[in-house]
Amino acid sequence: MSVAPPPTPSSARRNSRRTLMLRQANGRLHGQSSRRGGGCGIIAVVLVIVLILVGVALAGFANVTLQALRNMEQQDIRHRNAAAVDPVATEITYAPPDMMREPFNVLLLGVDIRPDSDEGVRSDTLIVVHVQPVERWISMISIPRDSMTEIPGLGIEQKMNFAYSYGYNNAEELYGEGAKPAEAGGALAAETVETFLGIPIDYIAQVDFHGFEQMVDTVGGVTIDIPRPLLDAEFPTENNGVERLYVASGLQVFDGATALKYARSRHSTSDFDRSCRQQRVLKAMLREVRQRGLLEQLELVPGILKDLEENFATTMRISDPAVIYALADLARSLSSDRVVQLSINPTNVTMIAQNGSELYWDQGDIELLVTMMLAGPDAQSEDIWVQVLNAGGQVGLAGQVTESLSTQGFLLREPTDAPGLREHTEILDFTDDPETRERLADYLGIAPTYVRTSPLVDDELTLPEGTGIAVLIGEDYADILETIESNTEEAEITATAPPAPVLPPEESLPPPGCSADY
Repeated sequence: MSVAPPPTPSSARRNSRRTLMLRQANGRLHGQSSRRGGGCGIIAVVLVIVLILVGVALAGFANVTLQALRNMEQQDIRHRNAAAVDPVATEITYAPPDMMREPFNVLLLGVDIRPDSDEGVRSDTLIVVHVQPVERWISMISIPRDSMTEIPGLGIEQKMNFAYSYGYNNAEELYGEGAKPAEAGGALAAETVETFLGIPIDYIAQVDFHGFEQMVDTVGGVTIDIPRPLLDAEFPTENNGVERLYVASGLQVFDGATALKYARSRHSTSDFDRSCRQQRVLKAMLREVRQRGLLEQLELVPGILKDLEENFATTMRISDPAVIYALADLARSLSSDRVVQLSINPTNVTMIAQNGSELYWDQGDIELLVTMMLAGPDAQSEDIWVQVLNAGGQVGLAGQVTESLSTQGFLLREPTDAPGLREHTEILDFTDDPETRERLADYLGIAPTYVRTSPLVDDELTLPEGTGIAVLIGEDYADILETIESNTEEAEITATAPPAPVLPPEESLPPPGCSADY
């Protein structure tokens, strides 16, 4: 048994919520276990809901669209060997959930397939999405690709992204004659994620990164609010070289290539920052599709269809009109407060060791994070919603602070601008909730003088209904950002303190080139 480091403030907060999370998630966990026997599936892509939304738009194109959707469907080969041995037993033990009536899990894989490259095929992005079609909410967990885990059937521990590459290169050996590389890569990745998270993966979806790039261009680009500048002096190029990538803060309109680079850049920041950027791009695409009414612009459908058919594959039965209409209805009605975003990072999960790029996580913390994912937004309904407003005049300031606070377990509204500038950062507590406002003040370094309880209503300050606390980042924002950075550095030092684990013998490791580090 590993010994965890001394509790950090963030871990203490997690412990205070543990009972609530487990109680509210227990019914769902228990209710699903018998129905999903062996589990199955995965959906892979850098930007999750966007692909579902795009598939939704195709529902208006009857025969032509349905044929294209059939071409995107992929066989789930994880159950094929079992079926050959005992078809009857397999039919009884494996029954995927009804996507219109039952909750289901999807593994999103963003893959990069370069047949002519020495690096071969790799999965750079892994996001598990839990969908509740009746209660109409979704939650997601981003998994760092360098997370160490057991690879089912191989008897070795390897990085998470090794599974797809190994399955792709050993398809028939793992899943029998006729197994296709992409099917096998997705299948082994899904089995590995099931082992890592302890939940079934019901459906599979994969998208080649270049397909995402084409889709962004087809819809005319995407607008993203960048909270802080990004500089990557060594972003990998197609010809195995490097180039300089710089993205300024503030509102940016990206074409497909730039959006993809922003989502994938890693060398100047951490894998955890990259997960945040990927989810930011996802939400921006979702907002773009809605605000511009792209689902109703039928002239875009042929181009989107072509992009998807060439680059997207899923085990979901998307050629079933009932399924595609159900997804369309859910996508159109999904509001931002019904989307729970979680990620495995040193703030949310204890990192018990780090050996180079290899990340070892505390399994108990991962189980808690999964419980929160399954519990969804309603489990947090008694908590306090926080709204961050930019009253300091610096573009992207509210978004930057909101992102930092999201790693601390706060429930946050979309960042916005205050009606005017303020000299000092203030916390306005309309609910008299001492625990939340004190946590906010401590994390942001705000003096008690500027923490106001039961403040008078400000006619110019408009907040979403149900918001309990407003944080107005003032012209002293430099001090606030410095405090946030200091707190983040302390958390990272604590997370990397434990000793490295005993590594497996060299002969048990895969041959070089099977797992491309990127």
